[in-house]
Amino acid sequence: MKKNRKSLAIAAVLFVFIVFLSQCINTKTKPDPRGAAFATEQSCRKCHQAVYDSAVTSAHFYASAAATAKNVLGNFNAGHNSFIYDSITKVVMEQRDSGLYQVLYKNNQPTEARRFDLVFGTRHAQTSLYWQDDHTYELPVSYYHAVNNWGTSPGFSATVPNFTRLIGVDSFECHSSYISHKKNSAAAGNYFAADAAVELLEKNSLVSGIGCQRCHGPAARHVGFHEQNPNIKTASFIVSNKTLNRQQQLDQCAVCHSGNDKRKLQSRFMFRPGDMLANYFLPAVVADSTNHFDVHGNQFNLLKQSKCFLQSNSITCSSCHDPHGNATLPVAVYSQKCMGCHTEAGGNFCTLTPAAGIALKDNCIDCHMPKEASGAISFQVSGSAVSSSYLLRSHRIAVYKAAVKVN
Repeated sequence: MKKNRKSLAIAAVLFVFIVFLSQCINTKTKPDPRGAAFATEQSCRKCHQAVYDSAVTSAHFYASAAATAKNVLGNFNAGHNSFIYDSITKVVMEQRDSGLYQVLYKNNQPTEARRFDLVFGTRHAQTSLYWQDDHTYELPVSYYHAVNNWGTSPGFSATVPNFTRLIGVDSFECHSSYISHKKNSAAAGNYFAADAAVELLEKNSLVSGIGCQRCHGPAARHVGFHEQNPNIKTASFIVSNKTLNRQQQLDQCAVCHSGNDKRKLQSRFMFRPGDMLANYFLPAVVADSTNHFDVHGNQFNLLKQSKCFLQSNSITCSSCHDPHGNATLPVAVYSQKCMGCHTEAGGNFCTLTPAAGIALKDNCIDCHMPKEASGAISFQVSGSAVSSSYLLRSHRIAVYKAAVKVN
């Protein structure tokens, strides 16, 4: 009798445990804020493991991310974590129990503390944002790889700390996969209100980083079909880059890599592979008659000025770049791509006379695509009275007389 009772008790406990597990397993995934047409990003890994694993380590994936101790760049140790504005004013990067902070000190007394909530960027530099209500604000100090140090955030003063710069949805459109926003009726009627002040961002709707579906389109139908038909290897209900014509491939990258000086007709978040850029922006406003585009964010406009591009009917961004990885290959690797067209036999090889022991084919890049200082971004490190240049690779492939001597 006792054995039966014990068995029944064990069975009851097991039953409750099984029910509990089944409820956990059957718990529905949080709906994607972009809509039911979108799959979870992790579902792509089931069939595309190598590509997915590469992509989640890329600068695209970390174009934005939650600010954690793991992915916030910069030194938080005493002696390396301060930006000095004047003899009584400094911002100190601090790690506290509730997170990472930029803390403003006046006469060694903390007067304002703002937490690192989001980070933008990882490869060249990283700036950070904090949330307040339905707005995001840029923190005054950013990290720069070029100096391995903290410096003023782009456009910020090196003498007056500022925690009030609003960051609107425009910045998220090229640094994330999605964030929902709505108009702030209270600010909309204010002529002097910044565009960002008119927008109310929905924090919980943020899909950080540039994910698979930002470039391949909504994938829920694709995933569902191939889960039910695992033997069908031809991709269905998804856009492959190979199916797009040249202009469509270029526009897919140019939606974020052709500058922010164009009048926007509709949100970049609405862009789907196969769409045309002309439907999203009016023509770019060029600063001067020389068609000079800044090296920051204008890769496509610069590429369009290159003879290589103009004389080709096949060059696209992916001719040189793997969108699932980082553009950090040795210059010799990229130079070999140049050698595909520029050969001694073809009569269009470089005419530069190299120094002894140097092979021209190993480095076309530094001469014909040199790093240039951005006119849009500069920064100052603590204690310096001059701005440091923010250097980026120019995508205008040309003969730069300052960099080479042509025979």
